Amino acid sequence: MSLNGKNPLLWLFALGMLTLAGSYGAYLWWLPTQHMNHGELLETRPLPATMLQEMSGRRFPFESLRGKWLLLTVQPAACDARCRQKLYYMRQVRTAQNENMMRIERLWLVTGEGSPAPYLLSEHPGLIMARLTDPAWLAALPVRREAGEHIYLVDPLGNLVLRYNDESDPTGMLKDLVRLLKVSRIG
Repeated sequence: MSLNGKNPLLWLFALGMLTLAGSYGAYLWWLPTQHMNHGELLETRPLPATMLQEMSGRRFPFESLRGKWLLLTVQPAACDARCRQKLYYMRQVRTAQNENMMRIERLWLVTGEGSPAPYLLSEHPGLIMARLTDPAWLAALPVRREAGEHIYLVDPLGNLVLRYNDESDPTGMLKDLVRLLKVSRIG
């Protein structure tokens, strides 16, 4: 077979079509084994835009938290070691953002009766606490076993984005948030 005339043009066309078909096939059927995110990527859906109740009894709209990234956890008022570790991780990840720290809020939705210990509140200045009174909130959070095993990341539009469980490494949470804050034009 000689490479004169139209044959080189046909070979180039065939090579182009082969690469196009290969990329299309990879897009449809190949699933990568590694992901960029360290948390579990959630189906994007908004959280209920209801009124939250502070521990003092004052009500405030969830909408007031819009415009900022939100680290959210659902824990009972009698905060155990696992709960304290989550609050600590949330505080440290926010603090590690340096100049972007003001773009992030932390919310603890308290379940059940009672109030958290005063020493715990003093360890976490700026932590927003609200009593979970609306069952729609708990239903909106995707849980495996219980809501308390996760830290959720909510975007500035009020949508769930990522979920971190008890075994999650806080440096992974930090890396995810650094990346999101870098590319985000909102919040």
